[in-house]
Amino acid sequence: MNHCPNLLIVDDIEANLLLLRALTHKINVNIIEALSGAEALEKARGLELALAIIDVQMPEMSGYELAVKLNEDRLDDKVPVIFLTANYFDETEVFKGYNSGAVDYIIKPVNSQILTSKISVFLDLFNQKQTIKLNAAELKKSSEELKNSLEQQHQLSKYIEQVREDERVSISRELHDDLGQALTAVKIDLGIIKQKIQDDDLVLRMNKVTALVSETIKTVQRLTSQLRPEIIDDLGLVAAIEWYTKEFAERAGIEVFLDLDFDVTILPDHSLTLFRIMQESLTNIARHSGATRVEVSLYENEESVHFRIADNGIGITGEEIKSKKSFGIMSMKERAASLGGSFEIYSENGNGTVIKLILLLNKN
Repeated sequence: MNHCPNLLIVDDIEANLLLLRALTHKINVNIIEALSGAEALEKARGLELALAIIDVQMPEMSGYELAVKLNEDRLDDKVPVIFLTANYFDETEVFKGYNSGAVDYIIKPVNSQILTSKISVFLDLFNQKQTIKLNAAELKKSSEELKNSLEQQHQLSKYIEQVREDERVSISRELHDDLGQALTAVKIDLGIIKQKIQDDDLVLRMNKVTALVSETIKTVQRLTSQLRPEIIDDLGLVAAIEWYTKEFAERAGIEVFLDLDFDVTILPDHSLTLFRIMQESLTNIARHSGATRVEVSLYENEESVHFRIADNGIGITGEEIKSKKSFGIMSMKERAASLGGSFEIYSENGNGTVIKLILLLNKN
């Protein structure tokens, strides 16, 4: 296969073609010769041309007409044309040539140095263009591979998250069915035993143990609910947010203010993902922010669902957001990406931290 650039030379006089071939024999090109415009069009069909050198004065089809026809179907690969012309030509002819697609003129008789220099310039431009096209193709390929890789990563993240949720459901069920029921049975037995005890000290101890068991049962119930909040499936995301933030406020001693749109309609799986993002956000706020107030808002417009969590704490730095150790932030970003949503985290006016998630709705 010939990898040399293609150079088209067209002249209706064969001696002129022989001369042009002789003058360009040292240049590394694949020369395509034609004695007429029709022959040139036939030979050039389907070929990528680095340059065309065309005689202006030819019978049947002039060089200007050939230049126009040569490029009329080449949208992004226009062929630069150098016209060969006689010693004298006026401005009208020059403009006619440029309007036909000319990039330069060479006056007959042809000077070999001028010819080879101009050909070299256009070959360099052609080679640069080929390099750019090759790089663009490789970049496109890399972009597609990266896109596929990201898609695979999202699919893997979805799968891992589903496995986690399945494990949470399993653990929640075991806590409820085994540990919860066992503790309830212990509480009942303690009540029966306490009724048969006359010693006041023993009764007092039994009351303390019973209270401890009751608190443990509540803890198991809370863990069970957090592991798999069935309220999402039963009553929806808004009810789940209300329930969880109320418990969070009591547990963390942080005021929570809600602004929730009760008409938001989200798929159960998406609702669970938003709930997990809220859980992660509130956990980080309780651990790191020093906040006394949290605002949670959820609303839907015609195109998207907007979920926002803001606190009045110490804020977060750009370094913390970008840190490879910020696993909670990375987890929230990946959860958002798995839904095709956008995720932002930043400090507002240097105070507090804002987390925003926008989830596009599929209206089809």
